[in-house]
Amino acid sequence: MDDKPTRKRDLLKRLNDNYRVVFIDDESLEEVLSFRLTMRKLYIIISTLFVLVAVATVSIVVLTPVKYYIPGYAGGKTRLEVVKLKQNVDSLSDLVAAQEKYQENLRAVITGNMKTPLDTTMLDLKKTRQEEINSLLPASGEMMKQAARSVKKDKDLERKAGNK
Repeated sequence: MDDKPTRKRDLLKRLNDNYRVVFIDDESLEEVLSFRLTMRKLYIIISTLFVLVAVATVSIVVLTPVKYYIPGYAGGKTRLEVVKLKQNVDSLSDLVAAQEKYQENLRAVITGNMKTPLDTTMLDLKKTRQEEINSLLPASGEMMKQAARSVKKDKDLERKAGNK
């Protein structure tokens, strides 16, 4: 249990310890630069540099035409153009397929190699004639209703004529 608080104290103590960073020229062994830093200052400097590089990168990408070279990034106008071009390609491919089918059929007609299915169904003439007659005449129930209406109208007319 005592080990954890001492580790925290050691870490806090090490963050505040002073360190010296010295740059020395190899040939003359002359001191070129010297810095006095703590771990806390070093952490702050590295974090600040990281944030500045990130902000610079994002601003370059957003504010310059470099963004158009990023895969997947496209403006609204570009997206509309892509959709329109894709529709044109689809319609043209449909037209080409139809043209090829037309040429294939025309070639088959000219050479006499028509591949038409044979009509192998036998027609029952009696059934066919009856279907034609039935399609021309109204349904039998409908005919009876019309006949009943006309008889009723005739009776009504006779009554009216008799009342006069």
